[in-house]
Amino acid sequence: MLILTRKVNEAIIIGGEIRVIVAELQNGKVRLGVVAPRHVTVDREEIHLQRPTRVPLEVFTQEEYDLLGDRANCEPATFCGRQMYVREGPLLSPA
Repeated sequence: MLILTRKVNEAIIIGGEIRVIVAELQNGKVRLGVVAPRHVTVDREEIHLQRPTRVPLEVFTQEEYDLLGDRANCEPATFCGRQMYVREGPLLSPA
């Protein structure tokens, strides 16, 4: 973990595209402002942990696809000239 010290109106930059600004200090609480691209979801940790998440895409070779019992939602795709099949992974409920 990296720990940084910032004053009000000072910021940190994450990944070259996310800016976190210390907006206010009041009664032992810190208010932060976050500037991030639209494709980046910004949540409080307790909200993030409640959201269901998806397992990454499942990718199958032709041979794996042929042996697959459940072919539902598999979409054909080509990768490096090879026929593949992809589908979204299952939705996982928060713990």
